[in-house]
Amino acid sequence: MGSAASKSLTIPVIYTDSQTNNNLANFKTINKQKLTITDPYTKLQQGYLTIPLTVRKDDNTDPIKVVHGVVGLKNLGNTCYFNSAIHCLSHTQPLLDYMLSRVFEKEINKNSKLGSRGQVTEYFAQLLTDIWKDERSIGMSSMTQTNLSIEMQKKQKQYENLVDPLRLLLLVQKYSKRFEIGQQEDCQELLSYLLDMIHEDLNRCKKKELIKEKDYIGQPKEEWAAESWGEHLKVNKSIVVDLFQGQLKSQVQCKTCKHQSHKWEPFLFLNLPIKQSQQEQSQKQNQSKFMGNSQIKQDISCELTDCLDLFQQEETIQWKCPQCKVTRDCSKGMQIWKLPNILIIHLKRFEFGDKVLGKITQKVNFPINDLQMSPYCFKQDNTIYNLYAVAQHLGSLQYGHYLSICKHRIDNQWYMYNDDSVFKIQDPEKTIVNDQAYVLFYQKKTETIFRQTITNPSYWPHNQSDKKQTLDFRDYEENEQKCQPGQSSPQNITRNSIKIETQDQIKLESTNSNKFEFQTGKKKNLLNPTIREQNNKSNSIYKKSCPSDDHYSNNDQQTSITKIQDEWGFLPDNNKQKEIDKKLEKGKRK
Repeated sequence: MGSAASKSLTIPVIYTDSQTNNNLANFKTINKQKLTITDPYTKLQQGYLTIPLTVRKDDNTDPIKVVHGVVGLKNLGNTCYFNSAIHCLSHTQPLLDYMLSRVFEKEINKNSKLGSRGQVTEYFAQLLTDIWKDERSIGMSSMTQTNLSIEMQKKQKQYENLVDPLRLLLLVQKYSKRFEIGQQEDCQELLSYLLDMIHEDLNRCKKKELIKEKDYIGQPKEEWAAESWGEHLKVNKSIVVDLFQGQLKSQVQCKTCKHQSHKWEPFLFLNLPIKQSQQEQSQKQNQSKFMGNSQIKQDISCELTDCLDLFQQEETIQWKCPQCKVTRDCSKGMQIWKLPNILIIHLKRFEFGDKVLGKITQKVNFPINDLQMSPYCFKQDNTIYNLYAVAQHLGSLQYGHYLSICKHRIDNQWYMYNDDSVFKIQDPEKTIVNDQAYVLFYQKKTETIFRQTITNPSYWPHNQSDKKQTLDFRDYEENEQKCQPGQSSPQNITRNSIKIETQDQIKLESTNSNKFEFQTGKKKNLLNPTIREQNNKSNSIYKKSCPSDDHYSNNDQQTSITKIQDEWGFLPDNNKQKEIDKKLEKGKRK
């Protein structure tokens, strides 16, 4: 996993004590052994361009596997919501690699007035370090209690290993009084707040611009979505954007004149409503009326796909149509346009209103492996996800408890984290997919995650391609910190990669163009119509999405968006280009 050399350490060896009645297994230890261990994370370098996603294969030949991070968190008084969120983020592989590699130290934005000037991020990274430190690693044995001798069973003792998260919790409370000790809070809201604080702490955009939301008229286009994403990246670039943010498209259409208006916006969570029948809704209202805050008991289950369909279902609203100039009945809908690398799905189990107040306990069936999201988003590569963590809520709206179930990156086993207690899951399907699932964490089935930046839009989700360009990492990082694309950072908005030509090439093209114009009286275009059309789109979108503090000379900016790299197969080589030029000139002379 890690790049450091292996090391030896004396750690406890853990055996499982099965409890078949609840599909859980307790941990017990009988001795300590000196075992060879490696770093539990992949080390990232400063100025990284990609984060590798490596899935470790299960090695059944080794009876004892050294694992890190199987550690509980101390409950500080109704802080189960906090512990559950931390455990899920702790098992988010790319985020853990980023934090344990200490890459964040040089990316802290101390000028940001919206964050904590790096304090929350530093304390969060320290808490992850405490959880995953070598001294808390364990040797997980494949043996069970039944395989142990009677003498060894007598020596067993309960395995206890926990971390106190008080420092991070107190700091979060310092910036938000709502998360006070003793108050019951929502796990999803804590996740949203914590990720937002980390984003502001690590925002690589040092100078904030005022970005106006833009409405697009007509049939939706991928270029518009890319332009909106570029506008978003002008003021938001961080590890949180790289991992967790996707893009939604909202649409309003007049039912009279069919006028369409579109708007693209980023999202951090998919907040999905739970599909219910009219009979269930009537039952829910009656229960809420007579019982107040209550659980809404329902025997009928639904599928996650039903929730996704309901999320994107259109509704009728009153809207002043710009074309009709009067208020009309219009259809409004939401569509998932681009998916993030880490997809967080929030099942909206809590309802608050005048007529309805309670928790929906209906079971939502969702896949643990191979969630296919292609039917629910615009054209995009790699839309298959695997579940790696889930936050569960037990109980009612008034009296509830949170816990988390996470898949370990080393031994691929599922573990339940219930505050300071940790259990091994015997039947993941039954324990995970139930009516208590609240927040689902899915990771895309891909080998790498690409850094999101304006200086290299070829790695945007709008520009997927099998051909990726290798950049000089030091030049890339230095130019990005200055918000200045360098020679090694090509500008690209469509699926083509654009390169900045050298001054000699610019002079040569200018000379050829002038000769052709003098002889024929017409300007020469070196590109074929298809490439010219693609290039015009790149030019148009680039001018809109290029940050205002990028300092180009006029010549550099023009040449950077007028040539397509020949190694991508879009531009012929020099000899072929000269032959084409000669044929064009002869044809024009005739």
